[in-house]
Amino acid sequence: MWDLQDLFRRHSRELNRFLQRRVSSPEVAADLTQELFLRLLTATPAAPVLDRRSYLFRAAGNLAINHRKRERLVEFVADPDLLDRIADETPNAERALLSRQQLLIVAAALTEFPPVHREIFMLSRVDGLSHADIGRQLGLPRQRVFDYLVRIVVRLQARLQETAQETSYEIPR
Repeated sequence: MWDLQDLFRRHSRELNRFLQRRVSSPEVAADLTQELFLRLLTATPAAPVLDRRSYLFRAAGNLAINHRKRERLVEFVADPDLLDRIADETPNAERALLSRQQLLIVAAALTEFPPVHREIFMLSRVDGLSHADIGRQLGLPRQRVFDYLVRIVVRLQARLQETAQETSYEIPR
């Protein structure tokens, strides 16, 4: 896990100077520096990060490249205000963190079920198999697969609802 406070304390100024050399203004560089650390809240690197400083500068460079691409796009659009009307489907940092917490709750609740139930759930929700296909694969009647899935989903919804009430957030439908 990342110690973001320590990374910010040690590298934010240096990253900001790095970004100032690559973008149009100090304000944009400051915004991108903050965005970088917000993204680190939800980052899940594909491989272990051995050199965090290099990782930070690579990510900052990528943010600068993406920012310059957006600036060039604005130059080609007759009315740049129209770009604000394009919906951004990317989840914000808060939504990503909430989703990660919900995933941990689901994973913990799944451990309470027998292995065959967990396998049915994974085949259905992750692999997208139909009840009949799961039944054929596991040698179970389609109705039993359906019944197990209903039990699992009801318990998972209850756990998520309990946690939502404890932490005062709303579960999206």
